[in-house]
Amino acid sequence: MSPELEQKLKRALAGKAAVEMGQFQFLNLDLIRERAGRDWPNVRAKTYQVSEHFIEKRLDEDDVMIRVRGGFLIIFSLIGGIEAEARVGEIADELNEFFLGEKEYARLKIEGEARRVPTSEFLSIMAENQPEDMPELEGDPVAEREPVDEEARPSGWKSTAPAGPRGAKGGTWEKAEHDNPLAAERVPEWPESQFKEKDGVWDDIVFQPVWDARNQTLGHHLCSARRIVDGRVLYGTETLMGQDSEVLIRMLDRSVALAAQRGFQQLHAKGSNCPIIVPVHYDTLATVSQRMDYFSILQSVPKHIRRFFFLKVDAIPDGAPMAQMQELFRSMMHFGSNILAELKFGPKWDVKRFEGCGVGLFGSSLPRSVRSKEPTDATVMALMDMVAASRSLNTETYLTGVANLDLLNAAVSTGIRLMAGDVIAEARALPAPTQTLDFSTIASRNRPDSDESNIVRI
Repeated sequence: MSPELEQKLKRALAGKAAVEMGQFQFLNLDLIRERAGRDWPNVRAKTYQVSEHFIEKRLDEDDVMIRVRGGFLIIFSLIGGIEAEARVGEIADELNEFFLGEKEYARLKIEGEARRVPTSEFLSIMAENQPEDMPELEGDPVAEREPVDEEARPSGWKSTAPAGPRGAKGGTWEKAEHDNPLAAERVPEWPESQFKEKDGVWDDIVFQPVWDARNQTLGHHLCSARRIVDGRVLYGTETLMGQDSEVLIRMLDRSVALAAQRGFQQLHAKGSNCPIIVPVHYDTLATVSQRMDYFSILQSVPKHIRRFFFLKVDAIPDGAPMAQMQELFRSMMHFGSNILAELKFGPKWDVKRFEGCGVGLFGSSLPRSVRSKEPTDATVMALMDMVAASRSLNTETYLTGVANLDLLNAAVSTGIRLMAGDVIAEARALPAPTQTLDFSTIASRNRPDSDESNIVRI
């Protein structure tokens, strides 16, 4: 169970002697298993993911849905009695009707029941029916590794905003026109860049895969502007080539935020999710009016989706007042599940000024003069200082611009948690589902004598 769901469950049960419970149970799964044969893991995953999506759309925001063996349990927050029975019956009927149209699920039946039960009984039911086939930390964006048939991916949300990242007023999310969770369009595995700029200073906006050294996964994606100049690839503010006017920087932040949202939508429409890191400059958020203009883009993301968005604040002034920082960072918490603060790479980080800001990760982008070389003693000491400073506030660290194995090894050895760079994986046009990736695999694919590409492709 993800930490978010666990907290939501605790809130739903707090101080209650009884709860209004709904239960959905799958019948005839053994018959479907026999028919599926070796494809059963995919069929099973498809059954749960499609059903979860279908049921979730029909619940209230504060209702709690928990996957259990053979179905789902619901805690209703606002309804009970006859109304809860009617809601469960309606959902079960609609779900049965939906699966009836799918050949491989013709024998599947869903039974629904609603009743008021003591909290202790609900917990017993949940404990006795823990699913055996769920991945570790199920629901955690960095641990969703259960294989899913591409055709099984449910529909999600689409944007009403234009396709290009610039020039729109934020865009909105709305339910997809089709109600069939299996009808979403598939996105090609290797599409051309989806977010090109016709007249922009940067060429396009891409997603850099981020490696989680602790969980050994490639799951987060850093949304970045990209520009290629004389064979060199520039990311983020580098693409401005010194043109650092406030207007241009705000335009960059806006384009990146829109592209991050739409890139995630395309992945979500296929039934998958992954954390998206969205960078924004401190000056873009410094005043309330500018902040509200930027937040209008993030506001359009449905609340239950925002847990997949990490907001990374760049170019934080050294002398920024603590009160202003606390106000700024706290205001961002409504739009993402984690806040990242980017500091200039170097020794002796000062993170005490971020106390009370709610920052979850501190990090840096390696300067171009550092990322192309073997790590010096000064580089290693700076990495060690990063980790020590972050741990003093019980936070994690990240590092971007990791360009060779020696730098990657130094970062891992000193305790850096998240890393991005060419040595790990090349930038993608669109984000991709989480996959397992260990250090040895990255190393083997980057050795000069390797028969494989020197870049990990996902």
